Amino acid sequence: MPLLRNGHLVTDNPWIRLEDDVPTTSPAANAATVDAPLLVSMTRFLELQAHTNSGVSGVFLSPEDDVQLLSEHLHRIQVIVINFPKYTDGRGYSQARMLREQFHFAGELRASGDVRPDQLLFMARAGIDAFEFAETPDEKQIKQILARFQVNYQPSYALPVAG
Repeated sequence: MPLLRNGHLVTDNPWIRLEDDVPTTSPAANAATVDAPLLVSMTRFLELQAHTNSGVSGVFLSPEDDVQLLSEHLHRIQVIVINFPKYTDGRGYSQARMLREQFHFAGELRASGDVRPDQLLFMARAGIDAFEFAETPDEKQIKQILARFQVNYQPSYALPVAG
């Protein structure tokens, strides 16, 4: 999937998403952990934290996940991927805003799922700083969108800089 980070499309995305039905002791999981860091669901992350220091430092959120449950563990998390199952589902905006403003999460917040270029500024204003697209977007259009506004009247998270 194309990934937009810091206003640029990048190809390096080392994170491997490990589904809940794949055991962490499976050959697939072991092969992934040697080469790349793992993303697991919030439920699985919390289960792993209860039993051991798993070394997992990435979490993917479903829209129904309660981010407050992560508050004690945010210092161990490098990346949180917020799923937007369809562009009309706004729960991911609330999750991002809570993570940034209430819990001061300083790692990467990534939007995934039905992410569209015309939503980038709204997502960025909620605190999301990386975006996974299903298809490669027009880079010229992305730069225009990110450079469109320099100031907002309403309070928000810092806008990204298009470069």
